[in-house]
Amino acid sequence: MGFIDICAPWMASAPFPMRITYATTYDPADVKAWSGTVYFIAKALLDQGVELEMLGELGKGRMLVNKAVNKLSKLSPLGEMFPVERTERMADVFAMDIRRHLMTSRSDVLFSPGSIPMALVRTKRPKVFYTDATFAGILGMYPEFSTYPKRYIKEGHQLEQAALSNCDMAIYCSTWAARTAMEHYDVDERRVRVVPLGGNLMDEPAAADVEQAVRSRDTAVCELLFMGVAWERKGGPKALEAARILHEQGVPVRLHLVGSAPETKELPSYVVDHGFISKGTPEGKAAFNALFRKAHFLVLPTMAECYGLVLCEASAHGVPALVNDVGGTSEVVHQGLNGELFPVEAPASVWAERIAALFTDRAGYQQLARTSRRAYDERLNWRVAGSALRGLLEELV
Repeated sequence: MGFIDICAPWMASAPFPMRITYATTYDPADVKAWSGTVYFIAKALLDQGVELEMLGELGKGRMLVNKAVNKLSKLSPLGEMFPVERTERMADVFAMDIRRHLMTSRSDVLFSPGSIPMALVRTKRPKVFYTDATFAGILGMYPEFSTYPKRYIKEGHQLEQAALSNCDMAIYCSTWAARTAMEHYDVDERRVRVVPLGGNLMDEPAAADVEQAVRSRDTAVCELLFMGVAWERKGGPKALEAARILHEQGVPVRLHLVGSAPETKELPSYVVDHGFISKGTPEGKAAFNALFRKAHFLVLPTMAECYGLVLCEASAHGVPALVNDVGGTSEVVHQGLNGELFPVEAPASVWAERIAALFTDRAGYQQLARTSRRAYDERLNWRVAGSALRGLLEELV
């Protein structure tokens, strides 16, 4: 693992002025873009005293056309996925937009929360991207990519290689993502770094409030929280089955579903379907906080996950996360510290057994909840990530 630098908080004694061109296909001010990550990366850099030249919505017109084509492609008999941005033509459009901006820019570094905008740009400025996965990583893990047209796979790999060859530093949010870069592409290991993403929270729960919540959680009913908009991929059926087993074994349980639910309209009495909740509204934010406050565990038997931002949010609320060890989830959840990792093939009965054991050990549970919050404070927040990012960027200027 010598090729990967897991970044601790950067302690710069005398930060010097730094100006960055922040280039992205998203709107950097949109708190919904990439689940808020594009916005929070920018905010983390600003909080570190970095000046940002925002260059958002690269290739906007062409991107909108491609998204429309993608929707139509999925409706075709073949159900293929058309690549919205991972084509040489789009990389050229992004590069053109960036070059036009750089002609009058005073920035020290070109930075993007994505690899493709960096693929074909030519500039003497240092180039850095920060993302959660490589093309090889998502292609081999996500079921949605099973319909990715073969004619675009080669082009996708070529662009990923171009981005890695062209950049001065490739920063990933997990060791898993960094490893896929090293295993599938030709890249200088000295230019690959790892900085975990922070939890995307507009209002971070106070440590004292979290401690109070941990102490006051119900000892009579085990409250499980499932969050995910893709029911099957996020492992909803296994979460539901684990709750059923607990119920039949006499363990009082209540499973809260947020974002998705099974198609059946008849759910057991111990399952509550909250539907989709938007954190962008005061009501939605309050609902999320209330669910996390009383939850004993976040359960996410996901089949594919590049990272898992909701896992960071769970830690912020002192809620241990139970998740499959897949993709980059082990970067967030450390076994026995802020949750537990399960093999993908572990049956629901194994999940139910561990949940029951953790729930009935009151002292052990409270300790796990407290170390979950500690994990957030020490490594899963944007203050830590922003400090690490600034430190790495200072190496290049």
